[in-house]
Amino acid sequence: MKVVVFSENNYGCGASIAASRLVKGLTKEHEVLFVYEKNKTKINQFKGININTWQLGETQNRWKNAIYRVFYMIARLTSTNIDRWLLFKIFNKKIKSIQPDIIHFHNTYFTHEQIAALSEKTPVVWTMHDQFAFYIYNYKITKFDGNEKIYCPIQEWRKRFYNPEKLLNNCNANVTFTPPSQWLVDLSEKRNAGRKAIKVVHNGIDTNDFYPLEKHQSRKSISIDAVKFTLLFLAGTGAWERKNSIVIFEALKLIPDLDIQVVAIGSVSKFKFEDSRVIKKGAVYSISALREVYSSADVFCIPSVLDNLPNTVLESLLCGTPVLGAKAGGIPEMIDDGNTGWLFDPYSPRDLADKITMLYNDFENVKNKSETCRSSVIDKFSEGTMVKNYIKVYNEIVR
Repeated sequence: MKVVVFSENNYGCGASIAASRLVKGLTKEHEVLFVYEKNKTKINQFKGININTWQLGETQNRWKNAIYRVFYMIARLTSTNIDRWLLFKIFNKKIKSIQPDIIHFHNTYFTHEQIAALSEKTPVVWTMHDQFAFYIYNYKITKFDGNEKIYCPIQEWRKRFYNPEKLLNNCNANVTFTPPSQWLVDLSEKRNAGRKAIKVVHNGIDTNDFYPLEKHQSRKSISIDAVKFTLLFLAGTGAWERKNSIVIFEALKLIPDLDIQVVAIGSVSKFKFEDSRVIKKGAVYSISALREVYSSADVFCIPSVLDNLPNTVLESLLCGTPVLGAKAGGIPEMIDDGNTGWLFDPYSPRDLADKITMLYNDFENVKNKSETCRSSVIDKFSEGTMVKNYIKVYNEIVR
């Protein structure tokens, strides 16, 4: 099978990480070209892997690069799609030269006409990591304070270039959508109404990348207490309202005497709080450092008010750390409540505080879940399972 996988970024966000993991898995038995537009990281996630990559809109020719920049500036000044027109011409030329069996988008800003044109010659699979393909915004959430917020709504002038209805109504457009969670499948079908194929394909992860480390040594490596009950969470800045870290701080206020430590990875600068139990550790990027972070915790908490199929849950479970997850989006699909983790209401600090207290008092049971956590990912979310499921989708479409 010859596959072109397209991702806006090469790494650095959940969608691009999922794309790179698919590429890594597919490359073992298939011919793959990984296309990306933006180079978001200096970490080489493909080190030691023989993989073809191509950065769309970047060449070794400085004059061509200058032309790309000029087209980009003109597009912004004139509110036109001229830069996407140029990039599509270049991308389409590449597609014609290599003649893949499948074009697999993970995130893209091509127009509905361009996607349809590609799909008429080469079947397109579009893995949705958010609601954009059907709703032209990333997420619509109800924040912790009860107000609604839309993340990354498409600019008004761009709506004439990407219209979901026109893509869905185009009978010649051979596009199959593959949301990673059943939650997003159900949400998409409300708009799709059977016009295009939608198939759930879970994100996968290389089970050799994440595995349990000795807990005391991991805690020593990141300089935290070796004995205390440890709750871990990842605090993001870009989507901090959706990631909902505030509910953790509100829950801690309800259990001021609980002798625990709470490790925050990333930035918590958005929140003003006074609690000596919270230890801020800053951002962590490398897989080896993440293994230590997950392994150091007794429980990983993900309090998002909305998330699709977050990679962090898989990473934590593979490291043998059970997950205290919000009952929102696709998170409940990843957690076997009571066995590999526990679910709570992301709008209720009281519910979260009670769950933390319960886990603190049932510490021995929490510690015994490591093997079950890891097995749950190996059985359902491994890289091999993901690749097998995508190949099945590819073959069905090609036939």
